Amino acid sequence: MMKYIRLVTGELIPAVGLGTAGLFEDKCEQALQWALEMGYRLIDTAWAYRNQEAIGKAIRKSGVSRSEIFITSKIWRDYLNYEAALEQCDQILDQLQVDYVDLLLTHWPSDALVRMRDHPPNIVSLEETLAAFNEIHRRGKIRHIGVSNYDADLLRQAQQISTAPISVNQVHFHLNDPNCDENVSLSLVDFCHQSEVSVMAYCPLASGWCPAKGRLLQHPTLAEIANQHGKTPAQVALKWVMDRGTIIIPKSGSEVRLGQNIEIFDFELSRDQVAQLNAI
Repeated sequence: MMKYIRLVTGELIPAVGLGTAGLFEDKCEQALQWALEMGYRLIDTAWAYRNQEAIGKAIRKSGVSRSEIFITSKIWRDYLNYEAALEQCDQILDQLQVDYVDLLLTHWPSDALVRMRDHPPNIVSLEETLAAFNEIHRRGKIRHIGVSNYDADLLRQAQQISTAPISVNQVHFHLNDPNCDENVSLSLVDFCHQSEVSVMAYCPLASGWCPAKGRLLQHPTLAEIANQHGKTPAQVALKWVMDRGTIIIPKSGSEVRLGQNIEIFDFELSRDQVAQLNAI
């Protein structure tokens, strides 16, 4: 049975969703079909993912009511000025063929390097960006405002500026892996929770976009604990992340793995097992 997280607005969001970065066209549509049939009701996408048409098509074909699906999308870093953000939101709605998205995020801070050598030109103030997001919210095109890849200081600023509450900070978060220097700290996760901002974890398996490239799942501690529960190392890793009070959005185009990623509610990690995983 699905677990839910209560946002600062009082609305419930599924604790497990489908990440879609890297899924395109027919493969994306097929993954959405499987996921919705399995009970997924949280779908994460972005303007930059170039797959929103396929996602919208899959949702329409699924027979699942739009009101039952929580859709998250994102405005790309280079389009955070007032007019560009409004225009890109309209493009998102048009691509998805929906009247609103449930959660709209800034994909990155305006000055983020995003693995590039130079900072982007035309850096936009947070005040201008959030003015646009609040106007989009006022017009009913989004139900919640959020951010992505924000540290504690920037998140605090966003909360002070925005009229509508900042509901979510989506961040790169998984079990510790020395091969990844982008994994956020537990202290940031705790800060978000203390600030009434829900955490949505992308790359929760340290795979895909993550520099660690999934090597974490080969760790013997994960294998040992997985064997004790009759689960896979990936399921144990996802359980650890979710048990930190976060929403997780693992990406997969595999029917088998989609099923495994959502089948993590029927076991609990012991205190000793959590300690072992914390020590990885």
